Amino acid sequence: MYFPIDEATRAQAKTPHELAMVNLLLINLLMLIALLAGSFLQQDSPVADYKLMGVLIPLAISLSIVAYSFARAARATAGESWFVAVHWRIATGRYKILLIAYLVGAALIGIGWLVSQGQADPRMQALMFIALQRVAIAPILIALMVLIMLESGSLYQAGRGEVPDGVAKRFPPPVDLATSETELSSSAA
Repeated sequence: MYFPIDEATRAQAKTPHELAMVNLLLINLLMLIALLAGSFLQQDSPVADYKLMGVLIPLAISLSIVAYSFARAARATAGESWFVAVHWRIATGRYKILLIAYLVGAALIGIGWLVSQGQADPRMQALMFIALQRVAIAPILIALMVLIMLESGSLYQAGRGEVPDGVAKRFPPPVDLATSETELSSSAA
C-alpha cells in the first residue's frame, strides 16, 4: 500500500533497512569469511590462534545491532510515526530469520564437535569437525542472501512511501493515513 508520506519520514523509515544492510553485507559476510577461512587453517599457523576471535567479534557486533534494532522498534511504536514504526518492525521480523540461521549453524557446529569427539584417530576428529563446520556455513549464507534481497526491497519501499499489504493489515495505519490511501486509490482508478 502506498501512503502520502513526506520525505523526512521516508528517510527515517529507510534507517532500519540501511542498518540491516550494513549488518548483513559487512558484518555477517565478514563473519562467514572468517569462519570458512578458519576451517582451512593449519594447526601450526600463526593466525590459527585468532580464528575464533575472527568469528566472535563480528558475531557480537551483529548481535548488538540486532538488539539495538529490537529496542529501537519497541521505542518507535510508542512515540513515532506509524510508517517509521512499521518499517522498524519489518526489519526486526527479518532479524528473527537471521537469529534462527545462527542457531541452526551453531547446532551444526555443535553436532560436528560431538561427532568428532567420538573418533579415536585425532586426524579423523579434526576432519569430522571441519566438515560439519563448513556445512554449518550453508544455512547462514542462504539466509543471508535471502535477507539481503528482502531488505533491499524494503529499503526501496520505504523510500517510495510503501508498506507491504500484509504488514499494513497486521499493523493498521492511523485513520488519517488509511483515509488518504483510500482517496489515492479511488483517484487513480
